[in-house]
Amino acid sequence: MVPKIMPMDSQTANTLHQAPRTVFFDVSTLNPDKVTGIGVYMNQLWQHLKDHPKVKFIPVIKLSRLKNRKKLEAYLGRKIQPLWPWTGIATKNAVYHGPDFKISMGSSIPKVVTIHDMVVFEKSYNTSAFYNKGIDDLTAVLKSDLSAVIVNSEFTKQEVLKYFPELASKTYVTYLGCDRSYPLPEKIASLSTEKYILFLGTLEKRKNVTAVLEAFKILCQKGTDHKLVLAGTWGFGDDEIKAAIAKFPFPEKLVHLSYVPNTQIEELFKKATAFVFPSLYEGFGIPVLEAMSLGCPVVTSNEGVLKEVTGEAALHASPHSPQEIAEKLEQLIHSEELRSKMIKLGKEHSRRFTWKTCAEETLKVYQKI
Repeated sequence: MVPKIMPMDSQTANTLHQAPRTVFFDVSTLNPDKVTGIGVYMNQLWQHLKDHPKVKFIPVIKLSRLKNRKKLEAYLGRKIQPLWPWTGIATKNAVYHGPDFKISMGSSIPKVVTIHDMVVFEKSYNTSAFYNKGIDDLTAVLKSDLSAVIVNSEFTKQEVLKYFPELASKTYVTYLGCDRSYPLPEKIASLSTEKYILFLGTLEKRKNVTAVLEAFKILCQKGTDHKLVLAGTWGFGDDEIKAAIAKFPFPEKLVHLSYVPNTQIEELFKKATAFVFPSLYEGFGIPVLEAMSLGCPVVTSNEGVLKEVTGEAALHASPHSPQEIAEKLEQLIHSEELRSKMIKLGKEHSRRFTWKTCAEETLKVYQKI
């Protein structure tokens, strides 16, 4: 169960009245052409803190990414400073924030890093080369002189402390948001009259897409009138997924939409009968909350962070059992009463996760160090 946001104590309240903090916010890895996952997090923090009266938020970019500077400036609507080795040294009350696992700041000012998950330590979800390099890179960051580590869930906090227990007093949980403010999307014509179950996410091994396909095959064998929409680009371990799709006995029931722009995600969720997301490993799992906020009932994993984030507002199944996943989907398809109940619970639950709260909790971290 996600903890309630508690009233701040007097010490924190006094801290919040200090002079504005200057935050050098590293946008080096932000890609305006494909804002997903971590990009959404970076963009939302920027939007909520760029003009906040208690912080001077300055976007910076490392020198090796300067070729992207103009495109990022157009996207963010603000000038971006190059990240020099001496950046921030002469700035009073300054802090650096690396929101994407990395620390690119070499100077001695306080440093904050956001760790979104510890999947690089899970060998089965990585190539050998990526696994070894990922561990080396992340270890170097978490062993460096950090003032704070931000994570997106209690699950990820415990994952960090499993490998780096010395960071216990420096690690803070700031839950992500799921509220969106995009214009009305264009119609997705091919799905305008279809009944479908939706999976949205990178088509990679740890997302457990093969289990989704196996579960849906069970529904097809029972004569379901639904299709399965797989919305996402290919990722690590996609050979196994492509093979499962190639031999799927009901190919006319599958739709692959590849990358879906943010402007179309809302419509996809609103038209779906259910959202299925039995991922094996996540650091948070924004899609399950987005589905809930848009009135789409969720079937997800009964393990790890997805159980933490969804609470009692989703139907849970073992990610290792396609039969269980199929049963939960079948319940939503055939019981309008259950579906209405889960839609109501999901909307209520998702309101607790806002980007404004995420930004405010992040601001508290800046001011504590």
